Amino acid sequence: MHHPFLTTVFPLFATMIMKPHVLILQALFAYGFLSDVVAQNRHAKWIDSTIVVQSDSRLDSLIARHVRINEMKDGFDGWRVQIFSGSGNEARQAANDMRVDFLAMYPEIPAYLIYQSPNFKIRVGDFRTELDAIHLQRQLAYQFPGGFVVKDLVKFPKLEIEGGKSRVD
Repeated sequence: MHHPFLTTVFPLFATMIMKPHVLILQALFAYGFLSDVVAQNRHAKWIDSTIVVQSDSRLDSLIARHVRINEMKDGFDGWRVQIFSGSGNEARQAANDMRVDFLAMYPEIPAYLIYQSPNFKIRVGDFRTELDAIHLQRQLAYQFPGGFVVKDLVKFPKLEIEGGKSRVD
C-alpha cells in the first residue's frame, strides 16, 4: 500500500496520508492562525497612534512668556573672566588699553569693554560652564593677575556653515 521510503524519509507527509483527520486538524489550525495574523495586521492599520497631552492653559502662557524673554536676549547665561575694573578720569582709557593688550596676546578669545556706572570693566571669553571660565582664568593668571570668573550674558557661539562661511545665531 504505502511505500516504505515515504514512511522513513517523510514521516510527516506519511502521517498526513495515513491519517486524514490529522491533515484536517492541521489545516484548521493553520487557517485560524493565519486569519488572526491577517486580522491583526488589518486592524493595526486603523489604530490611531496620536498622543493627546492635557495641560493647564497657564503652563502654555508661561512657556510662551519664556520664549518671548529669551528671544529679546542677545545671548544666554554663561561665564566670563573679568581682568580689569576701574573708575575715574583715566579708567576708560586704561580699560581700552587693557583690551587691546589682551587681544594682541589672545586674538581668538573675545574681549568686551563694559560700563557699569561708575566702573569700566574688561571681561573676556564666552563660556557655557564655570569650569571652562576657571580654566581660562588660570591660564591668564600670570599676564593678568587678579582676574576672576563672573556670571554674565554671553554671546551665542559661531556656527560653521557649508562652504566655509560662518554666522552668529
